[in-house]
Amino acid sequence: MEKGFGTIDISDNAIREIAFRSACSVLEINDEKKQKKLKKSIDVDRTPEDNIIVSMKITVPFGKPFIEIGRKLMEQVKLDIERMTDQQVVSVNVTIEDVEESGVTEQGEEETKE
Repeated sequence: MEKGFGTIDISDNAIREIAFRSACSVLEINDEKKQKKLKKSIDVDRTPEDNIIVSMKITVPFGKPFIEIGRKLMEQVKLDIERMTDQQVVSVNVTIEDVEESGVTEQGEEETKE
């Protein structure tokens, strides 16, 4: 993208990092192991017009509405990338790859300890 005195290039890695941080925020991921898994699952592609396509695979907690989580994730990733890079995101593809136990197991373990 040309701006005034030269060009500004935004790498796919920078865009991947924005998508990653947006996803961590939406999915409320704080665990380092889960963050690494998510980061590896994010792919960034470009169209011939230099628009952005983001694809990611996620794990959602059991009992949560999958479609709602996916939609919120798509909207937030698109919004953050477009706001920070001034480039158009033509699609954010979310694949729900797995379902994990939510806080039920942790609470059960806590109750057992007491």
